[in-house]
Amino acid sequence: MVRKAHLFLCSAALWAIVPAVASAQASPDGAPPVDDNAETSDDSAIVVTARRREERLIDVPTAASIIDAQSLADRGGATGSGELLADQPSVRFNNLNSSVTSEISIRASSTARATNGDPSVGLYRNGSYIGGGAIGGRNFTRLDFLDIGRVEVLRGTQGALYGRNAVGGAINVLSAEPEFNFGGWASARYSFENNSFQTQGAVNVPLGDGAAFRISGDLVEQDKGFFYNPDNDVYFDQQKGHGLRGQLRLKRGPVDVVLLAETQRLTTPTIHYQISIPAGTPGFPGGYSQDRFSYPWNTAPRASQDVDGLQAIIRVDLGGAQLASTTFFRKRHSEYDLDNDAISPAELARARAAGQIGALTPLDPNTSSFVIDTTDSFSQDIHVTGSGDQWTWLVGGEALILDSDFSVATTRSPTLANPSPGNIAPARLHFESYAAYGSLGFDLTDSLNVTGELRYTRDSRSITARQYDLATNLPIGGAARVIDGDISADNLSYNATLSYKLAPDTLAYGKVGSSYRAGGFNTRLSDPRAPRPVEVLFGNENSTTYEAGIKGSPIRRGYFAIAGYYTELKDLIAQVDDGCALTNPACPIAAVAYLTNAGDAKSWGIEAEYSQGFDLGAGTGRLALSGSRQGGEVKNGRYANLDLAQVPDWLASANLNLRQPVTNDVTLTGNVLVNGQWGGKQELTATSVDLDDYVLVNLRVGVEFGDVSISAFANNVFDKVYFVAQAPTINRYSQPRVIGVEGRITF
Repeated sequence: MVRKAHLFLCSAALWAIVPAVASAQASPDGAPPVDDNAETSDDSAIVVTARRREERLIDVPTAASIIDAQSLADRGGATGSGELLADQPSVRFNNLNSSVTSEISIRASSTARATNGDPSVGLYRNGSYIGGGAIGGRNFTRLDFLDIGRVEVLRGTQGALYGRNAVGGAINVLSAEPEFNFGGWASARYSFENNSFQTQGAVNVPLGDGAAFRISGDLVEQDKGFFYNPDNDVYFDQQKGHGLRGQLRLKRGPVDVVLLAETQRLTTPTIHYQISIPAGTPGFPGGYSQDRFSYPWNTAPRASQDVDGLQAIIRVDLGGAQLASTTFFRKRHSEYDLDNDAISPAELARARAAGQIGALTPLDPNTSSFVIDTTDSFSQDIHVTGSGDQWTWLVGGEALILDSDFSVATTRSPTLANPSPGNIAPARLHFESYAAYGSLGFDLTDSLNVTGELRYTRDSRSITARQYDLATNLPIGGAARVIDGDISADNLSYNATLSYKLAPDTLAYGKVGSSYRAGGFNTRLSDPRAPRPVEVLFGNENSTTYEAGIKGSPIRRGYFAIAGYYTELKDLIAQVDDGCALTNPACPIAAVAYLTNAGDAKSWGIEAEYSQGFDLGAGTGRLALSGSRQGGEVKNGRYANLDLAQVPDWLASANLNLRQPVTNDVTLTGNVLVNGQWGGKQELTATSVDLDDYVLVNLRVGVEFGDVSISAFANNVFDKVYFVAQAPTINRYSQPRVIGVEGRITF
């Protein structure tokens, strides 16, 4: 914390110095930054910051997509990553039923399910990295989806400009910033099946010349759900809580400053699964299967996630260059409770009496885990961009300091042989990363450009972990449970791109680039009986990607992009488990997942997207289509020739939005969103089950009366329930159909 305070004070000094220098050096009529909230129906004019400077989307030689605020509102907004990214090519949301354990992957990038590893995708809020930590750090929080301005989805290796963990790509969620005019919006939604009420809104207030304030809020009350725990009369997928954000914007001449403070207090859906064991399994003569949606856990299911954040963004027009500084501090506190055996004493007694579970099958119905993580992260990025007649350039630096205090308390039934009620295993992770990066582009001709990007990163990590008896608080487990370690690594990532304008609004490109996913420590260790105990240390994963693509807007209101890629991965970081299972007599508890370096691997794919606006009589519409084919396998080592896990063979989506005016003040609206996946393996094992195929359809119809709209919606119209995960004894199911109504007003 001392170092964080020192860096924060240095940043504060920078905030004080830069405006004065800029005011002295920059011309008073310097061009202001492009308004991030500006909307356009012409995709060729969309402005993004994919390369950390403002450019038209079709001029950026990389696979990138934009989700703007209006398109989100058209399909009902998003309060989770699955909703937000449902129509993005090559992007998959790995749904583990809870926001604190779910994660995102792009272009066959590997996942870190149920571990404390970093994501394989760079997660950013307003340009600041927010990933990392023991739990909750591979997914956005609900607060991140409040009052979105736009979302930039960058697919493919982004290591040179975005650094750590951007192996599959990077996603930057940009909040709507204060504007210098009065306005705002509010919405209220009710869903019938799960008794869910949600309301959100934002108010923008000008405070005088060059000053504005924006406040945004989110409230959710959902006391029912689809997945029920009868023993404690609670739903696994309930949600209750609120989020609040305040922003102050000050613009004076060439200096534009945004100060942000936000908070979230949330009970969020927790991990849940069905136990399903076929008859004849050793120890389960009659077989044992729970209801699909009702699980008799004696440990009350619970998950929560609290977030507090502070951010300062400074943009300065230096005349011939643009300076941007982003400082961010975030505290994320995540918890969840898990019934390790997923059965209560009363249910176990009933199942034994019915002959479903053997009388001597060694199950302890009081085995549970209580997981807590508090992650503090501080980041500072500063960079300067500029351009000349033929040159574009960027130079910057970044620092990230992260502390994660993590503990797992595991309970059990005391016995005469072992009177202990359980143990607690606390761990403290410390991570520091410092980087310098830059890019240089040169126009060889009016149509041909070559650009090079380079980043040097220095990472260091340390861990302190122990295990203590819950009754005596004395150390247990011997030397294997005393962990004091540290690792450090240097990385040099690059990107080289050659692009050619086939036409003013059509670009072809080829690129080669590298990236890395940070290694670290597995902090949740195995039961001593585990056949494949957790390995404490795993190293960095390094990748090199080759990509070619073409994108553009050859016709008015139309946009297309096609890209193909091939990636070589060294020391692939993969998720495996320790071999425990309810059906394993040697270790009859839930498995512990952990990360390991699984050897070298390769991945490949091709993706395409197309969107087109059109007129339909007096109305308008827009159709967006996307699809991707991807795959990959491990090339050597103990997992050689196995398909990469959690990589569907195919992903596809279609989104149709229609608006039809009836009178000057009345407009009918409609939106249909279809997305699906097919093929792929769930685990990195020779006996892995296939990922479940699915097609989901969301439908929304409504009417607008001026600035007021009322709509009805059905998510998962055809009530498709599929497996989001399967294990030898465990099934996880997706959410059934949800029907509801929503009202919205803008002013």
